[in-house]
Amino acid sequence: MSKIIFLFVILVQSIFSKEILISGAASLKEYLEKNIQEYKKIDPNLNITLNLGGSGTLKRQLEQGGDVDIIFLANRDYMIDLKDNNYIFNEEVILENSLVLIKNNTTSSNSGTLAIGDPQYVPAGQYATEVLNHLPLESYSLVYGKDVRSVLSYVELGEADFGIIYLTDTKLLKNSKIVEVFPKNLHKPIEYSIGVSKTTKNKEDAENFLEFLKGKNWE
Repeated sequence: MSKIIFLFVILVQSIFSKEILISGAASLKEYLEKNIQEYKKIDPNLNITLNLGGSGTLKRQLEQGGDVDIIFLANRDYMIDLKDNNYIFNEEVILENSLVLIKNNTTSSNSGTLAIGDPQYVPAGQYATEVLNHLPLESYSLVYGKDVRSVLSYVELGEADFGIIYLTDTKLLKNSKIVEVFPKNLHKPIEYSIGVSKTTKNKEDAENFLEFLKGKNWE
C-alpha cells in the first residue's frame, strides 16, 4: 500500500509541478524578479528560473541548443535574427531604456578609465560605442564588462572612473552618480524584445507569463 501511495504522490507532483526558464539581459534582473513574485500569486505551481547575462551570450546559447522557454534581450536586432532563423515563435518589444554616463564619487577629473559593455556581446556596449563616435569624452582608456551590471560594478568599486549604463540601473548606485543622460538621437533605440523559444516544453505557461509582462513597466 505504501508503494502505491508513493507512486500516487510522484504522479501528482509531475502533474502540478511546472517550470520555465527565462534567458534575460542582465539589466532586467530586478524587473523580472519582481514580476515573477507577482505572477506566483496567479500561478503558484509554476517555477520560473532566470538565466541572466549579456544579450549576445544568451542569443548564442539558444542558437547552440540551449534549453530555454523565454528569451528577453536588450537588442531587438538579435531577437529579429532569432525569429528569422526559427529559434523563436515571434518577438515583441515591451520595454525601452535610456543610456547614461556615471562617475565614481572619488573621481575628480574629467578623464580616466571608462567602462562599457563588450560591444561584441553586450547591447549596452554597442549603444555606448555609438554615443562615443558622436560625442567622444576628453581622454579615457576603455575597460570592457561582460554585461552592463559588470560595468556598474567596476565604477561602484572604483575600478573604473566612468561607466556607461542604462538609466534603469542607476537606482543601484551607491558610490557613483549620474553625469549625463545621453540624447536618444546619439544611438539606436534601446528596445527590449521578448519571445518564446521553439525549444520550449511548456509553451502555454511561457506564453501566459509573456502576456502577463506586457504593460509591466520599469519601476
